[in-house]
Amino acid sequence: MARESAKLLTGILAAPVTVTNVPGATGNTGMAKLMAAPNDCTTMAVLTADTFSLLAYLNPGWKMADVIPLAIMMKQPSALFLPANSHFKTWADFEKEARLHPDKLHVAISGLGSPDYLMLQQLAIKGIRLAPVPLSNPEERYRAPFNGQADALYDQPGDVQSLIDAKQLRPIIVFNAARLAGFKDVPASGELGFGSGRNQFRAIVVRAGTDPAKVKVLSDALDKVAVMPQYSSFLEQKAAFSNSYVPGKSAGAFMQGELDAMKKIVEELPFHARYILKEGEFERYVEPF
Repeated sequence: MARESAKLLTGILAAPVTVTNVPGATGNTGMAKLMAAPNDCTTMAVLTADTFSLLAYLNPGWKMADVIPLAIMMKQPSALFLPANSHFKTWADFEKEARLHPDKLHVAISGLGSPDYLMLQQLAIKGIRLAPVPLSNPEERYRAPFNGQADALYDQPGDVQSLIDAKQLRPIIVFNAARLAGFKDVPASGELGFGSGRNQFRAIVVRAGTDPAKVKVLSDALDKVAVMPQYSSFLEQKAAFSNSYVPGKSAGAFMQGELDAMKKIVEELPFHARYILKEGEFERYVEPF
């Protein structure tokens, strides 16, 4: 998304827009880089729902007031995928194994504290305890179900479309209120009583305190990007919702609504699960004395 937007922004702004990958700590490493940069609009960041969800916990490393959203560029549903050769054929098979053997099945997710992680916590409350395997590098995460690192992958269908088309991955449950048009035979978490999950979204933000005039220039430029046929085609290719785009003037309210919803989910978790674990720490549930 960053690369597609940068390419189109370059033409509108008549200035080069370059993209740098800054993986790690569920996106917090990239946010730290943004916070350390001058607030002169020369540095923007892609803020994903993975990173934004950390604000719902009791120990976030930053706050919403630290950034100004320029726009929400993309919204996607998520699903749980198995490799084609998995001996689990359906979600019912996978769920049965998870209930019989808690924490035995491993799921590759984008990071601890992410919406992926929140969904696994919600499933745990229902007695389906799956062990998260945080892998912030997408390529490493996509390989995990094939190299033994994980039994399943939590991701967005549009991001692994090539693996779906090649019949290497298959979805067994979508995390949405209802079934997706492209996967009518795959049950939705909402219909099974597991909640509707949280859609992945990607926003472009700058540091708080940035000159409002400069913020407006960039926000207006992204308004133009959003209506370009090239960008609409990109969203379609990534199986993103057609109404993905939220302009800067409404992006803050959208994000606050997402944060309020995620905080409600976190508040329903066991107390120990309301804190973000640092990546690399072993994930365990506190057993009663």
